[in-house]
Amino acid sequence: MKNKFLLAALCIILAGYAAVKIATLPPLVKTARLVEIKEGSTALEIAELLEKKGIIKKSGWFLYWTGRYGAQKDLKTGIYEFSGRTPLKRVIAKLVRGEVTLVRVSVPEGYTVRDIAALLEKKELANKEDFIRYAEKKKLEGFLYPDTYFFPYNVSMEALSSTMFRRFREVFEDIYGEPATEDNFHKVKEIVTVASILEKEAMFKNEKEIIAGIIYKRIKRKMPIQSCATVIYALEKPKARLSYRDLRINSPYNTYVHRGLPPGPIANPGRTSIEAAVNPRKTDYLFFVSMGNGRNHFSRSYRDHLSAINLFLSPGTQAETDAVE
Repeated sequence: MKNKFLLAALCIILAGYAAVKIATLPPLVKTARLVEIKEGSTALEIAELLEKKGIIKKSGWFLYWTGRYGAQKDLKTGIYEFSGRTPLKRVIAKLVRGEVTLVRVSVPEGYTVRDIAALLEKKELANKEDFIRYAEKKKLEGFLYPDTYFFPYNVSMEALSSTMFRRFREVFEDIYGEPATEDNFHKVKEIVTVASILEKEAMFKNEKEIIAGIIYKRIKRKMPIQSCATVIYALEKPKARLSYRDLRINSPYNTYVHRGLPPGPIANPGRTSIEAAVNPRKTDYLFFVSMGNGRNHFSRSYRDHLSAINLFLSPGTQAETDAVE
């Protein structure tokens, strides 16, 4: 009889324990869910939001534990991601530590400000047109280093651009041997502008070095650079080949018309392009034309260059460096 009583008592205790476990079991979030804690939200508003979103079971429990640990004033704003079953104490710790969701953004080499703006909008980090206006006002083309970044939601355009610009300065200093400052900005801008052209004109480092040498040589001889990439930038739309009509576009970025470098970079160059702009290769070449396979053909004379144009380009298209000496 005594054993039966003990067994019944044990069953009641176990049932009670199971009931408590079930009652306190965190809700199951089958698909990752984002929850935004807005600026100025009270602990009560946060608790009710988390309950409404199915992250916690009872807002009262959230308020009890945050109150007990004095954490109600330490809950950070931002966008948080929850999935699976997250224990209440873990939810609270996440908000107190500000473990906001980070968005991975990989900026490819050669992206323009407009390309980056479109990417940021796709990632829901910025409005495309707002970012373009901000970047153009700050003259950031060429100085937003292509790399992989992790940004929180609701990040400001200032934080987005300053992070990429800071990375550019790190890489540039490592290559150039001295930091980019206001005192040497003219030289830095020249290097980055050349690097941006190289980024668009060549895929391989050895060719970038040769083209860098050609660009500097043509500038020294007061010859137009005549880069198709600069004209495409002026057109603001990608084209596989340029027509002679395209080359008449009235733009300071049209290096078929204007001598010297364009007003600024035409893209955001990567490391190899910056290295090539800093360390150009000296050759006898003065012309280059795309072979259509990712490679460039280099010529020393205009006559040889014309032969290369006839070989690699179709009628009605224009080659890089296609002017007479």
